[in-house]
Amino acid sequence: MLFAFNSSIDYVKIAKQCARLVKSNLNLPVTLITDDPTTDWCDNVILVTNDVENYKSALDLSSWKNFDRYRAYELSPYDETLVIDTDYLVLDNSLLNLFGMEYDYRIMESNNTIDESWDFNMGQLGLPYLWATVILFKKTPRAKMLFDLVGKIQRNYGYYCKLYNVREGNFRNDYAFTIANLILNGYASDAATTIPISMLTLDKPIINLTMKYHFIVVREESRATLVALQNVHVMDKNYLLTDDFQRFVDNICQE
Repeated sequence: MLFAFNSSIDYVKIAKQCARLVKSNLNLPVTLITDDPTTDWCDNVILVTNDVENYKSALDLSSWKNFDRYRAYELSPYDETLVIDTDYLVLDNSLLNLFGMEYDYRIMESNNTIDESWDFNMGQLGLPYLWATVILFKKTPRAKMLFDLVGKIQRNYGYYCKLYNVREGNFRNDYAFTIANLILNGYASDAATTIPISMLTLDKPIINLTMKYHFIVVREESRATLVALQNVHVMDKNYLLTDDFQRFVDNICQE
């Protein structure tokens, strides 16, 4: 399941390439949650209204619509659902292994960049940080409790930001799912609710991505790096809208 709402960035265009990678490497049906009625390239389209935008800053009006991710449980047509951000590139089939695990839900926890481990703390209290970039859930009562809690946190986000000393004003699904998971686990960490693999995040502007044997060549402004073939989370949305990225996806899907 993908969520894509256009704002200053064409997330639906990015979602199309993401869906192609999912179909090619996981062979799973794709449901798109969107407000774009012209979308016709995936297995299932669910139209919802999403008018609230976040802005990066007063000086940078880049915007995005990331509200209502908590509705994934309600909207999913599947008994087991994998929710991924559209900037998460599925380049291998490792996510299929997660479906064989015991879980009500699991959320991505470990994250690395090319240079180092990326250990984020949420707020001044240093709460364990989860990434809503990848979420797996079943239609169970406990999973429903998680998504209901995320909805409550979204509706009362200012209160929860004060409670957990979160200074960022923009709503973040990462924070909402982290807080909901913490509450549901009795204010304790629980490995049974996290995904036991690490996510690679490309956090710098990208010039070019290419494949070389079983490696990905990541060309940034000041360097080129060879990384093992794996799923990657790309922060540079502008690159994901380029012709070069589409050619990269074309090459992956043709192999």
